[in-house]
Amino acid sequence: MSEITYTDYNSTIESWPQSKYPINNLENLLGSFSKALKEIYSSPEIENKQANQETYNSIYNKVMLNPIFDSHPIGFVWRDKESEFLSDISSAISFAHHIFETIETKNAYLISLAVAFKKSAPKNLSGDVLDSASELIYEAIFNIENSNQQNLNLENTKDDYSYLADGQALAFQIQYHRWMIINKSILPETSYMRNRFINIVIRKNFPKHTPNPENKTETSYEESRSKLKDEITQHLKFDKSELPSEVIEKWINSFINNVMLVYYGFYKWDKLRGDFYRVIDLEKSIFGEKIPDQFEENIKEFSKFIDLS
Repeated sequence: MSEITYTDYNSTIESWPQSKYPINNLENLLGSFSKALKEIYSSPEIENKQANQETYNSIYNKVMLNPIFDSHPIGFVWRDKESEFLSDISSAISFAHHIFETIETKNAYLISLAVAFKKSAPKNLSGDVLDSASELIYEAIFNIENSNQQNLNLENTKDDYSYLADGQALAFQIQYHRWMIINKSILPETSYMRNRFINIVIRKNFPKHTPNPENKTETSYEESRSKLKDEITQHLKFDKSELPSEVIEKWINSFINNVMLVYYGFYKWDKLRGDFYRVIDLEKSIFGEKIPDQFEENIKEFSKFIDLS
């Protein structure tokens, strides 16, 4: 039996606050999400109240992630004063909690927020204010993935590193993961965001390190891996971190291994579950176990498919 407390479509829509968000064309945006919710509720497993939590989440993500990605970047409208701007950021963050139901959908929206706010923020605001806004989003993502840690008054170590080359999701992910690693002693790693980071690097960064981005059969595994490692390492050099350098080195190596395993088709990103799974039969959508996180097991798995010699 399902442990889900089912609600009907109308009561769910009525529970959505509609007047407190700094979002342009809010009515249209909510309309696209309400249309998706109606489709979710009309699926047979949910309509008949037969879906368990995993099935419910899978159906919900499959439908709701599309309008979230289609709306990227969401148009935000900010006030100019520092305190009002940070209040607007908090209101925009609350949209994730009020409208969406799963880790994947909440974080997909928050990444859109993280990208859009720096592009559209008032020009009079200082870099420190923008960094404070980023930290509010970091903490929201952390709390979504670690609900048992919520409401802790965490004293986070600040990071003065800034990567603003393109203002896109990659820049946000790099800064988010620096924040996570620097504060590793109080913040456990959030796997969904790490996997989104891997997926962004696969699409945007790794191809430039390959012999021919248009042809994955033209490979130079060792050279490509080395170039990506140099790039990621440059971004993850720390002046202050409680983690030993060998721990960070292992994190980077596993990260790069996973980029290559997915880029070359041995594993596939499953956006519905936010993880990478072994490809068994792509045509029939049959997948095996997910990529191992533990460093030694990750190295063994990588060496089964990719020879660096």
